[in-house]
This record gives sequence, C-alpha cells and structure tokens, in this order.
Amino acid sequence: MSMKCVPAIFSLLLGALSTVSAATIEARHTHGVFYPGLEDQAVLQLKVVGTPGEKIKELKFSLGESTTKGKIKAAKLSSSGNRNCFTLHTQNPVQEKAATKSVKESFSFKTDIELSDKPLYLWLSYDIAPTVKRNAKVDALCTEVKMADGSTVEPQVVMAEGITEREVGRVYPFPYRIVPYYRPRWVKGWGKSTKAIHLTPEHFTLFTDLIHFAYSCDAQGKVTYQWAGGGDNKKTVDGALEEIKRLHTEAKSRARLIAGFGHMDKQLTQVIKTPKGRRTLARNMAKWAIERGYQGIDIDWEYPDSNPEWNQFGLFLADLREELAGTGISISLAASVNYRLPTLIVTDQIDFILTMSYGSQAAQHSTMERYQREANICLNKLHMPKPKVVLGLPFYSNEQGKLTDQYGYSQIYNWYPNLKPDVNTFRAKKKDGSDGPMHSFNGRKLISEKCQWAKDNDFGGVMIWAYETDLPLNHHASLGRAMYKVLRQPKKK
Repeated sequence: MSMKCVPAIFSLLLGALSTVSAATIEARHTHGVFYPGLEDQAVLQLKVVGTPGEKIKELKFSLGESTTKGKIKAAKLSSSGNRNCFTLHTQNPVQEKAATKSVKESFSFKTDIELSDKPLYLWLSYDIAPTVKRNAKVDALCTEVKMADGSTVEPQVVMAEGITEREVGRVYPFPYRIVPYYRPRWVKGWGKSTKAIHLTPEHFTLFTDLIHFAYSCDAQGKVTYQWAGGGDNKKTVDGALEEIKRLHTEAKSRARLIAGFGHMDKQLTQVIKTPKGRRTLARNMAKWAIERGYQGIDIDWEYPDSNPEWNQFGLFLADLREELAGTGISISLAASVNYRLPTLIVTDQIDFILTMSYGSQAAQHSTMERYQREANICLNKLHMPKPKVVLGLPFYSNEQGKLTDQYGYSQIYNWYPNLKPDVNTFRAKKKDGSDGPMHSFNGRKLISEKCQWAKDNDFGGVMIWAYETDLPLNHHASLGRAMYKVLRQPKKK
C-alpha cells in the first residue's frame, strides 16, 4: 500500500467514527387513549442520556400506524427535564409545528438541546381535530435524532414486560363513558352460584367500561386481593373475572374491562415514599393487569393527606405509565375532589377522573348541586378537559348525618315497592319492622337528570357505585334502566 494512502484512510476512519454518538435514546408509547378535539395529548416519551456537551440538533418523527392523518392539527415537543412525568401545566415547550396545518406523515423539530449524563425526558404530544373518527389509531415513531457533531441516533422502542406486539393508541370509541364499579363477591353472589346473579350479556352492550374492583397492594409494592367477604379471596376474585369475561365474550361487547385497586391507604402512603417503592408497585401493577387481559387500571386511594403525598402519587403514576408502555392500557383515578384535591402532576398522568360526588353527612348525601360543583372543580381548579371528567352516581343510600350506615338500592325498593321516581329519602327499617333513621339516596328521576346534565354539558360520562345493588335491568324501577334511557353505549354501526 502506498504511504500516500494512509492519511486518507485514517481520515475516512475518523469520519466513520464521528458518526457514532455516545447518546442513548429510549422511546415509549405511554398513552393509549385519545379524545377528539383535545390539545396536548401525549403520545410518545423519549428518554435521552448523553455526555456533557453533546447537543441534539434535530428530531425526526413519523405518524407510524396512525389512521388519523389530516386530523392531527399540531405536533408539539416538550421537555420535563429529569422527571419522567408528562407535566402538561408546567411543561417546557421546545418546539411546536404550525397549528394551522395538519401534520404530515413525516415531520421534524430543529432544536438545540444540551445533554448530560442524567436522563432527559422529551415528550411528543398532538392536538387532535374534533372531527377525528372514533377508534382511529393515533401513533408516532421517532425515526432519527441528529446530534450537533453530525452523528445520528436511532431510538430504541421499549415496551412493557410481557408484551411482544405493541397496541397502537386509539381515539376512545364512545362519545362518553358509563362506568360501573363491580365488586367480585357480587358477581356470583354470596351463595354458591356458578353464574352471575345480576350481570347479564345485555349489560355489556350498555355500559362502556366495567371496573372489577378487586385488588389492593401491600407496603412492599406487591399486588394483593381485596377482602371478598370471607373464604378464599383469590378463588372468589379470579372466578368473578372469569365470569365477567364470559359475559363480555357472549355479548360481543366493546366495553373495556378495568382492574380496580382500592382499600390501600396505609400501604400506598408507605410504598410511594421512595423511588424504589414507586417503581416496584408500578411494575407489579402493570404486570398484573397485562397478564389478566385488562384494558385499564383504576386506583381508588382515599386519600393522600398532603400535597407532598399527592406529588409522590403523581410520580408513581408516571412510573406506571412507563411500565405500561405500548399496551394501550388506560389509567384512571377515583377522587372526592370536594374533600382532597389532586395536584396537577397527578391529573396530568391520568386518562380520566371519576368524581365521588356522594357520601356526605348532609341531609341529602348526593345532590345535583354537589354533582355540578365537583364537575366544575375538575374544570376550573384541576384544569381537566371535559371528556376526561366522569361524574359519580350513587346506587345506594346514606344515613342522614352519618357515613357508616348505608343500603343498596334493591334493599330500599324491597322495603318500599311503591317508591315514586322523584323520591330521594326514606326511613330505614329495623329488624322488627319498625321505622329507623332517615336516609337519602338518588331516585330514578334524579339519576336521569344527572345523566342528562352530563350529556348536555359534554362531560366524559358517569360512574356508578355500587352497580350490583341495582334491581334487575328488566325491572321498571331499575336505576340502571333510568340511566340507560339517557346514556348508553351506542349501537355498533
């Protein structure tokens, strides 16, 4: 070889080496539920680790498997620094594509982002047109990242443990939600029934989501079964899930099945205090839902007692998002916003909130006024968009002035079979048949009016606690029947 060739070859080698960056980039599809007409809907998280002095000059994206082409009005890139949560209300915008034009199939952001050896989190979010079709796919891929030194990095797509094929996010398929909570002991009843005693395939064609309220956790972050009324909790809960799935399949239902976690105040208070505890619980909870085929996770804490606890909870929810990457599984939260107000870091992480607009010691424990007030708290104090606000309806009574004495609606009707639709109070009966204390509840007329108000004002729908206490669906006095006359799962076209 001629010596004259050596410098040229050496130069080529240096050029080749200079195209290799030390930065690593992980891409996670963290949000699986999207809504028509909403801005700043997170679709992709990028976790970037580099060396001090490195800079990102350009990020290239594509719409991936999206069927929403022409309906994504703007794509935005923002940073949450070294915190992995999508903080909509405190985000640091990096760049926004023109909101006046639809985002094309491929697009890029010119940037000047300096890296360090600590993780940096970037978020891609979309503004979606109100005319987008229900169930349309919403996707994004980061195809290339160019560095200031001319090198390029191809992000590695990271998916949740236990999945081999990514579930592309979708526009929520219904115009509103009808979300009953269902406790496992009430699926087959307290006896030895082999089939459901209340739920029918028809129910699954009417509501949109069902929360199987069955799980809890311990202080070490392990998922546990809730108390199920004695006996073998695991057998009861797993048997209830099997029956729910059978009915769901028989109905050919589009309703989503959600894993409900609750009765864990002391445990959650302990486990979310540390990053290790938060990550352990997030990983275990995600794995639990994935293995059992749930399409959502709902958490009913009741309650974080301070803003620091709420913020720790928000960081946990962000960890849960990461552990669910690519699954399309939603995250929701039950909250009594009239009592303990979530912080914005919490509400930014969830797909929808369920207001517990009931359970007051007042003469009427669930008034229309309270229902509307809590809806407006979600809008004005939590800054949540209407489609993410699902308003709570009680299918049970509360003793006036107390919170410990309650009766399900079917028991109320058994005492008063001539109950008028507009009646919202009654006297409980003692064991000897004599009159007991006054109770309040929501009769058929008030349930119907609340559903109509949510529909007329474009809120995200209604939630029911506790759905299993209702009369059979074909009974003329059923609260569910009154509800479904106003709100119901639209028939499949």
